[in-house]
Amino acid sequence: MLRFCGVLPILLATAMETLAAESDFVKLLQEVRPGSTVTVPDGMHVMKGVPTLRGVVGTAENPAVLRAANRGRAVIAGDAGMVLKDCAHVVIEGLVFENDADQQCIRMENCRHVRVTRNTFRPRERRKPRHWEHWVTVEGARSSHNRIDHNLFGRKVNRGSPLFIRGDDTALVCSQHDRVDHNHFRDVVHAGRENGHETLRTGGNDLGASGRSSFTIIESNLFERCSGEDEIMSLKSSDNIVRSNTLINCRGAICLRLGSRSLVSGNVIIATEDGPGFGGVKLFGFDHQVTGNFFAGLTGTRHEAPFSFFPGLHDTETTDAIGDRYDDNTASAATRCRVSRNTWLDCSPLQIGLEKPDKEWTHLPRDCSFEDNRVLRTRPSANSLVIAGLVTALKAADNLASDPGDRPGAAWSGWFRWQHELPEDFVRPKPLEASEVGPDSP
Repeated sequence: MLRFCGVLPILLATAMETLAAESDFVKLLQEVRPGSTVTVPDGMHVMKGVPTLRGVVGTAENPAVLRAANRGRAVIAGDAGMVLKDCAHVVIEGLVFENDADQQCIRMENCRHVRVTRNTFRPRERRKPRHWEHWVTVEGARSSHNRIDHNLFGRKVNRGSPLFIRGDDTALVCSQHDRVDHNHFRDVVHAGRENGHETLRTGGNDLGASGRSSFTIIESNLFERCSGEDEIMSLKSSDNIVRSNTLINCRGAICLRLGSRSLVSGNVIIATEDGPGFGGVKLFGFDHQVTGNFFAGLTGTRHEAPFSFFPGLHDTETTDAIGDRYDDNTASAATRCRVSRNTWLDCSPLQIGLEKPDKEWTHLPRDCSFEDNRVLRTRPSANSLVIAGLVTALKAADNLASDPGDRPGAAWSGWFRWQHELPEDFVRPKPLEASEVGPDSP
């Protein structure tokens, strides 16, 4: 009894501190001002309704900062996370979001230069969600130059994306010049063939189909077991950069679905587990570049292939068939895309066009190039290195193939210089590790 009494005051004090924190969070939001740093105390902050930070406009020299007193110990729970409207130069740092996933953890509307950093996102998903559950969103025609970095995005089962950088579909304006870097995305659970489980999305159907640019930079992120559907990243906007990311055991592919002129470079995409569907990069659209990437152990085919050029419903960069006229099959055939200096090691075949004409995607990939790449195998395989489907005016030259088996006699074998051993200069790049990204990184 004496031992229990000694502990009781400590438990009561902790409970009182937590209850006080619950009631004070909305008041803390009212204190967020340019040049101020507002500290969120440890404890469970249970929201009723949707707390909103509105019209807080700091500067680069004097941002408004909302920061956990101790990173990872201030937890936002209850009905929703928070909304930022018409804010600029605001920093949200170090919080844990465990709110009802029916509302976003953080929703940014018409925000500029807002930084969301070193937070943990693990909202409470429902077995039967009322709608698609996006966790962090950037919306509005006036959104730009926001940064989402060093966050941890946890396990996700329901439809929707952990991160969705959008804009305004009605005004046909993307959020622009946002940066997504050094985040750790993990455990997006495979949902069979159900659509809407992308881990990361930019733009939208109408935004991408009408050729709108977002200039989003997605770099130095770690994706582990992000396997919701056949598109791990779905880019539905133009002029994006996807570089220096690591994807490990992710079913699906980085898909340039709608839009033009994006760059995919320096990424490491590997599978270390057995299983189907581990893929690389899938191309629709015009004037993309895929260069300097490393792919290993990938097992996917067709839409989940280690690499693919795909046909399209259109042979133009844009279409005015948007809104009510939008067709879910809308895509432009891969056109004038440049694929160079990539390495595929012990992967399933690359999908260079489809083998048979498609009833919907009737326009073939055309005027693309596949040059100075390496497709290597360290062990014999019953599969060919390449599936050469229907394409128009493909330039394929100066590539290297290494295969311990015999040199194949297919027509595409002339795309390669063949050797039986790995090249002397072969080096496996070092993937990012969890300690290099996420909320606890320096």
